[in-house]
Amino acid sequence: MLQPVCDPDLPTDPGPSLPRRLDRTEYDHTIRDLLGEDLRLAADFVPEEEALGFDNNARALQVTPLHAEQFLSAAERVGAFVGEHLDRFLPCDPDVIGDRACLEAFLRAFGRRAWRRPLDEDEVTRLAALYDVAATLDEPVLRASVELIVEALVQSPHFLYRVEMGEPVPGRPDLLRLTGYEVAARLSYLIWRSMPDEALLASAEAGTLRRAAGVTAEARRLLADPRARDGLWGFFAQWLRIEEVLRLERDPHDYPGWDDAWARRLYDQGRRFVEHAAWSLDTDLRALFDAPYTFADATLASDYGWSGVVGDAFVQTDADATLAGVVTLPAVLAVTSKPNRTSPINRGLFVRDRLLCTPLPPPPPSVVVVPPDPDPSLTTRELFAAHTADEACRGCHRLIDPIGFAFEHFDAVGRWRDVENGRPIRSDGAVTGTLDLDGQLDGAADLGRALADSEHAHRCVSLQFFRFAFGRGESEADACAIDGMYGAYVAGGYRFAGLVEQVTRSDAFRFRRALDEEAP
Repeated sequence: MLQPVCDPDLPTDPGPSLPRRLDRTEYDHTIRDLLGEDLRLAADFVPEEEALGFDNNARALQVTPLHAEQFLSAAERVGAFVGEHLDRFLPCDPDVIGDRACLEAFLRAFGRRAWRRPLDEDEVTRLAALYDVAATLDEPVLRASVELIVEALVQSPHFLYRVEMGEPVPGRPDLLRLTGYEVAARLSYLIWRSMPDEALLASAEAGTLRRAAGVTAEARRLLADPRARDGLWGFFAQWLRIEEVLRLERDPHDYPGWDDAWARRLYDQGRRFVEHAAWSLDTDLRALFDAPYTFADATLASDYGWSGVVGDAFVQTDADATLAGVVTLPAVLAVTSKPNRTSPINRGLFVRDRLLCTPLPPPPPSVVVVPPDPDPSLTTRELFAAHTADEACRGCHRLIDPIGFAFEHFDAVGRWRDVENGRPIRSDGAVTGTLDLDGQLDGAADLGRALADSEHAHRCVSLQFFRFAFGRGESEADACAIDGMYGAYVAGGYRFAGLVEQVTRSDAFRFRRALDEEAP
């Protein structure tokens, strides 16, 4: 993770970009804010493929025939909902100005919100022609035409994709400045994972979003809205793999109490902890790595041996020397384990990939990956010692296993243990191959405290958020933009909101290349 040499006087390259389709979360949030009703239509959509740990990567958001069928079915339900609640959506009285005139008024108002920009006259004319189609149906013409128009609007690429055309920049034939409406959509889908609200569309119309100061002001307004926590939680849930605990299975023989309710408590605990670190005024993202506390209700506290917690509400526990941020969160420890035992490899890979941004290549084709057979007389650490003994495996596993071994005091659901198979646990480990973390470890909490003060770890935070914010991987052209994000993040006291603001201030957020190639 080398630091780039950046010249602020040189023109900024915004890097590559691709049109971004709404993912399932964005689709549902957009329909909710468009209609004022949470229909949750995307719950049954085909799950998105992940790329670089996130499900909003533009390259992964392809449209298959099944997607198209699901978008059609959802559009019909949206049209039917609007038709059933027509009085709520019509901006005029058809008895006063006539059905067709009222239909056009509805089309302009509803279309502006659905497509996140005003419709041009040709678009209005073509869509309004559906009135004549509706007139042939055995239904009230205004309601039928509204339903057809809504179906057309929400099946259009202008709804399903965030289409960005941009406009020329004088003296810069290589650049296009995003229009105010395109910047508004970038802002709202970054912070709320939903469509722009009326105030944001009004700022776009007024030209406020053509200036960096105007973009920052709107970013701060969106961040102050409760929807920001919900929208930006998706970044943390995927980056830290916390959401995976909801789909986790444990071997009932080894973990007989494991069920959906237990998994839900770990998810809720993880969210409470992360949001405390990200949003509380008395914390910053360093607490994400080294906080010696967590959140729990009475049931979870009893299961994990934390004292002083009563009731069903999640509350902050007392300080505990065994805890240090996300590396000791039970949800993280569980999703990086096997169904019946811990996995030093998975836990080491989690740290390398998600917290240090140094993923390792897959094993060579000649290496047959066979996990060691359980031996009731050995600890997990002793079972996995063969990886560093085998010459073919040693190169990668010397970077993985010593980190993973530091977690061994925590079992496969994240509970503390001192012995395994009647033998004492060893949790000493080591980190190598980093900017500033290399050295010995005395358990997972020691690792967490080291990460909190590590430039390498916080540069990774900036990089991970860049990938989430722009829906793509980084390229060489992005090095200075990412370095600027990191510098502003540190200068702002490691505040998450400051990191979000810095993204929206960047040239990469407000411009795009005039001629683009495929994004990573």
